[in-house]
Amino acid sequence: QHNLWYNFTVMAQDGSVQPTFFAEGRLDGQAFLRRERGTVEPQGLWAKNLSTETWRKETKDLKEKVEDLRKCLGEILGLQKEKGGLHSLQEIVSCEMGEDSHPRGVRRLYYDGELLLSCGLETHGCTVPQASAQTLALEMEKTCDMDELSRHYWAHVRGELCAKLQGYLKSWTSFTERTVPPAVTVTCSQALEGTDNLTCQAISFSPQNISVAWYQDEKAVSPDTQQSGGVLPDGNGTYRTWVTLRVPQGEEQRFSCHVEHGGNHSVHAVPC
Repeated sequence: QHNLWYNFTVMAQDGSVQPTFFAEGRLDGQAFLRRERGTVEPQGLWAKNLSTETWRKETKDLKEKVEDLRKCLGEILGLQKEKGGLHSLQEIVSCEMGEDSHPRGVRRLYYDGELLLSCGLETHGCTVPQASAQTLALEMEKTCDMDELSRHYWAHVRGELCAKLQGYLKSWTSFTERTVPPAVTVTCSQALEGTDNLTCQAISFSPQNISVAWYQDEKAVSPDTQQSGGVLPDGNGTYRTWVTLRVPQGEEQRFSCHVEHGGNHSVHAVPC
């Protein structure tokens, strides 16, 4: 299953809603959007390769969402007798789709870290939690049309958020299926007395199928004598790996690192 998740947080100080805010977007758990100060910043190679129009719309949607959240925080403060101090209003909204392509969504509001309101796409309704924030939530029910809020949320998830998730998944699949050659570096460091560790590292490559191996005098070194870090995701659609070999000092030049990826073969000499 796949999910698209957003987190928005606005703040108020001594009864005044502040201009600063925090926002983050995640696709299948990987951050692709973040805003703490200044402009919205893409996170990872996939996000940085999204079109200018996509980012223009993300920025526009984010500003509209934050403005609505600021208004909501202002209304909440208006219901409070004590407005002093620092207060926060956080909204988490997400769409999740499984193999059946049936959308499942959630929207939650948190005031000062406590759950204030929970809306579910499955139930087409919003509920007030049994918590210390319940009194405030019930006051909000009196001033807000909860049925209209539910309908608006349901339409937003079905019509916008889940459609965006489907589009991003197509873009992500195309991005991860492309071939990106590895950046390879070879380093050497002193190990036990009289020996050196030779490390061959390959980073930022895709797809993940790769062969990194040490050769001595143009002959493959036994895998049992090499220490591998395995192929690991970088979190941005690419991968990394490394292989280390311990050799006698003075014999480093007899070794070389051979890398095969995407049908290409390269040989990398030891610099020490």
